[in-house]
Amino acid sequence: MGTQRGNADGQNVGTNNGTEAGKKRCYDEGYTGGYNTAYAAANQAGLQDAASYSTGFAKGQADAAVIEAANGQKAGYQAGFSQREAELQSSSLDTKSMRGAFAKGATTGLPIALARNGYNTPEEQRAYKEGYQEGYRNSYNRAYEFAKREGYNERYSMAYRRAYDAQFSVSYRTGFAQGKEKGYQDAYNAAYNSAYSSYYNEYSRREYSEQRAQGLTNGQTVGQKEGFAAGSAEQTKVGYKAGYEKTAAEVYPGAFEAGKQSGIAAADKYYSENAVLKVVGVTFYDENGNGQFEANENIMMKAEVRNFGFQKSDTVAIVVKSERGEITLTADLKAEGVGGRAKTMVTLNIGKLYDVVAPDADALVATFSEKGALVGDARQMYTRTNPNRVGVVSKNGTDVRKGTHGIFSSSIAKLDRGAKVIITGDKNGYWSVRKSAVMAGDWTEGYINQDKINLQ
Repeated sequence: MGTQRGNADGQNVGTNNGTEAGKKRCYDEGYTGGYNTAYAAANQAGLQDAASYSTGFAKGQADAAVIEAANGQKAGYQAGFSQREAELQSSSLDTKSMRGAFAKGATTGLPIALARNGYNTPEEQRAYKEGYQEGYRNSYNRAYEFAKREGYNERYSMAYRRAYDAQFSVSYRTGFAQGKEKGYQDAYNAAYNSAYSSYYNEYSRREYSEQRAQGLTNGQTVGQKEGFAAGSAEQTKVGYKAGYEKTAAEVYPGAFEAGKQSGIAAADKYYSENAVLKVVGVTFYDENGNGQFEANENIMMKAEVRNFGFQKSDTVAIVVKSERGEITLTADLKAEGVGGRAKTMVTLNIGKLYDVVAPDADALVATFSEKGALVGDARQMYTRTNPNRVGVVSKNGTDVRKGTHGIFSSSIAKLDRGAKVIITGDKNGYWSVRKSAVMAGDWTEGYINQDKINLQ
């Protein structure tokens, strides 16, 4: 019974499945041939489509009229502003070096970085950034949602079919095995598989002319549509490029020149209504002028502050830092405001190297700012020297003694690890030391066990 039924079922299912597979094969082959032939011919027609070219050309012209006018205006403005700025900064600092009239307006107080980029107000810059970001977000979200829907639908259908088939097969086999004896199942399976394979192969290889003809017709229809669409899209791009380039060549130069004149006028206006500072010639030097940064010596700084604008500047804040920290720096350094179209030399004592400084190389860095905006900076290497012999305490609670033994060896101070002292001699296993200028305490001289001191 298993053999008979398996053979009948296998023949029936093999015939049906083989027939469907053969029909699909013939349809697919007809479709592919029809599609490829029709697509190629239609694509060539689309590539020659005059209407598509004209549509792209007109769109390119319209876009270029807006985009390149704005690009030219912006680029011209920045070029004009930079050109005028270079002229103002290269000319002598006097009130006659500006040309043109200055109208009062919204640029007063506007940071120069915004003025150079063509914004009249900080709000305009924020509005531009917000508009750009919103446009980007919206276009991105639309593309993302579309792609997600397409991908989801495709994967959902595939996963559903695969899961359905797998579960159907498993459930069927399990139920069948539970309802039949093993011998019946073995016979059934052998007969089924043999019949199924034979009939499936026979019917799947047959020619199904009706399906092939239908595939050919459908393939030609779709190939014609898609081929022409692809060709006309390329033709539209060609037209767009030609239209854009033509209009850009006509629009950009005039927009650039107009923007340049606006930039020149804006630079004149900005410089007339603001202080525009630049710091040059920053130099650090030692107080006695021998070219060595020595212990117990003040360190000086010289700089020239130039104001290319017509308005007096605010006070210039100066911050000096040491990269390795072996100098005591003066806080709250500043220079008085500089008058319009004027310059001033600034000379300041920026700090001191004390008597226990370590001989080594270091660097000083200075920044200059007005109203919180950086107007100059500088960095300079220097070498420290120290004729003193310096010791560094190696243990916490180290005693400074009055003498080296007997009743004269009582402790007069205690020092912690890292404290620096000046060594003036040695006696009986002790260093005779002197308190440094930067150390607290009421002692002046004493002795420290040599085991508690490392030489610097």
